Amino acid sequence: MTTKIIEKLLNDYIELLNDEEDFNVIINVGKIPDVKTFKTHSVILRYRSLYFRNELANINKDDNNIKTINLNHVSIQQFDIIIK
Repeated sequence: MTTKIIEKLLNDYIELLNDEEDFNVIINVGKIPDVKTFKTHSVILRYRSLYFRNELANINKDDNNIKTINLNHVSIQQFDIIIK
């Protein structure tokens, strides 16, 4: 029974990571012209990463209540692995 609950929770978490409708953070990764945009959720970033907790605390929201982080010092491949 516990295993099924954990499995369901993990599936819900994966769906949340892939949900691009209800995001509140945009992360631009890479250098121009090779930039990839990730749409994600601040609650996940804050609880999984001290780096993002600090970044999000220091960034203002735009008119749509979205925060944008630019990571031009990180490769798209590295970030894609880290974020998932």
